[in-house]
Amino acid sequence: MKNSKRPVIAVVGGMNLDVTGSVSAPLRARDSNIGAIRFAPGGVGRNIAERLARAGAHAKLYTCVSDDFVGRILEAACRDAGIDLSMARRVHGRGSCYMSVHGPDGDMAVAVNDMALMESLTVSYLEAALPDINRADACVVEANLSETCIAYLAERLRVPVVADPVSGVKATRLRPLLGRLDALKPNRDEALLLTGEATCEAAARALLKKGVKRVILSMGADGAYYADANGAGTIIPAERFTCQATGAGDAMCAGIALALAENGAARDCAERGMRMSQALLRARQNGEVEEAAPF
Repeated sequence: MKNSKRPVIAVVGGMNLDVTGSVSAPLRARDSNIGAIRFAPGGVGRNIAERLARAGAHAKLYTCVSDDFVGRILEAACRDAGIDLSMARRVHGRGSCYMSVHGPDGDMAVAVNDMALMESLTVSYLEAALPDINRADACVVEANLSETCIAYLAERLRVPVVADPVSGVKATRLRPLLGRLDALKPNRDEALLLTGEATCEAAARALLKKGVKRVILSMGADGAYYADANGAGTIIPAERFTCQATGAGDAMCAGIALALAENGAARDCAERGMRMSQALLRARQNGEVEEAAPF
């Protein structure tokens, strides 16, 4: 609840099982390839919730959990990470999975996205969960939600809100929410797509004019550009890493949410987000983060 020492952050979004196949020899089409198959809990909403929980926040994930083995794996992973699923919707059916196959160079050759379960994250579910969400210190909304759900939340959320556009294709779903957002964390491409501008600086100004209170624009290895009514600037990463950067944006969003829960300005949000993103990459570079386990 509000005013507790441990911040309560509501995360509304999806989770899925990532299944990754990799081979050391060139892939042979229409044949069985010898390699390694690994799995890991994933999904933008779940990843953000995990970063929040591991940072000491009470992370409540509002999502759908299937009643098959995928749901059981994901529920166990959330429990191990300290994510609160008490308000999640239990659904009969097939769990969400993302399956990809990678060649010897690490590049993805093909992928299958099975996220039909997200259709069960409905307005009626959000209507029942809304009083609980509005008791949080801040709320994260990600654009894997349907446009209908996002529009519903835009009208009814009464807590500070940060949104993650997820991808260029899904970013436009956030347009009904822009005037309600306390913070937005797009990457460069998403910001330009949402505004039609040609530069990060112009895109940030345009988003502020649309009603977004704080813009924290992720620029990958170049850092983060931030802007609000107090000013604008760039946060440069303190370290450079050669490891895979997957999940760094989710960690940044978690840091932004924590700063937002303390009413931090855009610079505070960007700095907190950068610290959490860098911490994840540092741990991965040092082999301290196990991203997946053999299946």
